[in-house]
Amino acid sequence: MIGVTVTVKLQNKLAKDSIIMSLKNVSQHLFTEERGLLLRCFTNVSDTQVDMFHLWKDKSYQLQTRKEFSTKFWEDIKEMGGVVSLTEGECEVEMSSFINSSLVKIK
Repeated sequence: MIGVTVTVKLQNKLAKDSIIMSLKNVSQHLFTEERGLLLRCFTNVSDTQVDMFHLWKDKSYQLQTRKEFSTKFWEDIKEMGGVVSLTEGECEVEMSSFINSSLVKIK
């Protein structure tokens, strides 16, 4: 699995909330077997900063989405004055016993 963290700093809370809503609207299709996005978490660091963690089935799914969609999305945010930084790497996942792990297919 591949984990990608995106940190976005914007001018104000309205811009941050708008970016989050826009990302949710245009990327819902990624949560399918064919697209490989397993999990996304939003951490509201402040009124103007959000950290987003994406967990991908494997690197090929993440690279395909970057090519088709996300590179352009993040470049548009930068053009609007946002500061975007990304970190990524292989990811090891642990799950709580409260989660029914039989419902989660991890390869």
